[in-house]
Amino acid sequence: MLKSFQISNFRLFQHLELSRLSRVNLAAGRNNSGKSTFLEAVELYASNASSLVLLDLLESRQETWFSEAQQLHSQNFLSNPVRHLFFGHQLPKVGGKGISLGDISSHTKLHISAAVYQNKNDNEGTLRKIRVSDLEFDEDLSNVEVFLVVEEGEKTRRIFRLDRDVKDIRRNSRILYERHESEFKYIWQIVSTENMTNRKLAALWDLTSLTNLESEVISALALIDNRVSGVAFVEDVSRGRSGDNRIPLVKMEGIDEPLPLKSMGDGINRLFHIIVALVNARNGILLIDEFENGLHWSVQPKVWDIVFQLSERLNVQVFATTHSRDCIEGFESAWNKYPALGAFFRFDMRDKFIKATEYTSETLTDAIDMDVEMR
Repeated sequence: MLKSFQISNFRLFQHLELSRLSRVNLAAGRNNSGKSTFLEAVELYASNASSLVLLDLLESRQETWFSEAQQLHSQNFLSNPVRHLFFGHQLPKVGGKGISLGDISSHTKLHISAAVYQNKNDNEGTLRKIRVSDLEFDEDLSNVEVFLVVEEGEKTRRIFRLDRDVKDIRRNSRILYERHESEFKYIWQIVSTENMTNRKLAALWDLTSLTNLESEVISALALIDNRVSGVAFVEDVSRGRSGDNRIPLVKMEGIDEPLPLKSMGDGINRLFHIIVALVNARNGILLIDEFENGLHWSVQPKVWDIVFQLSERLNVQVFATTHSRDCIEGFESAWNKYPALGAFFRFDMRDKFIKATEYTSETLTDAIDMDVEMR
């Protein structure tokens, strides 16, 4: 479990430190204050800078866009969309500071930067890629290859070449580079603002149904409708034969036919996604963006109570974001019941940089009682 976290040169964060993380962590802040970016940083760290995760982060924000007009200009590594992951939207110079992620006290943080390699013969005549130092991006690099690399301590791994098209990178990542990656630091699940795809949700439910955790999911759904007695995924042939055509149906007491879960409203759907992701993040990390989406204020304290209980039981570390006061109050209520399991922090823009204010359960309660702005 992460006890603290430091982020440098990643998107909005030039430098950010969170000194006290816990089992269940809630980040608040106004729009564009870095809440979703923080979740991205945790995911990137958990994945050990997986090339596929890097591409997913870019594509989720449409940063891989390309226009026909751009074909008039030469494309090189400086215009690679990965530049958007770095502070200021610029790739660092070779040897310059890149992205840094990890525990504050760790001396072996994860560093992501650019590096230059040349193909040279070693003493035995074998052609190898040799890293070249002390070069600037604006120098003539016609005889070298520029890579995005990740370093941790003495270990260095090439992620992908920066002069490649994004489609080529994604196609080749699984074949050429992913096989060289070490294991993920953590397993993780993500519930975005738009929830998970049907394909992902169905796959997670397949791992949950007929286990002891299935009853936990059904019990959670009872917070919104206590008539729910079962869930199953079925193929919806009206959607064709795509891989995303399985949909969840629920069995309701007193109703003969099963009903589509989506017909029951946003709240129960959001809750289903959160709990299914949570029980499938055992011994890992759960990321939830805008926790409150679709959930009525009155049910949020009960949902937080379940999240606190299950995360402790299943050894899951939860990172969630919100800009809702109701969500914060629901979290505070559960945190007071489990004082050793929570952490709350707020992101703010100060002097053009994002800073974090960390709260204790007492200071958060005081802020709520005094009607202090926390979002």
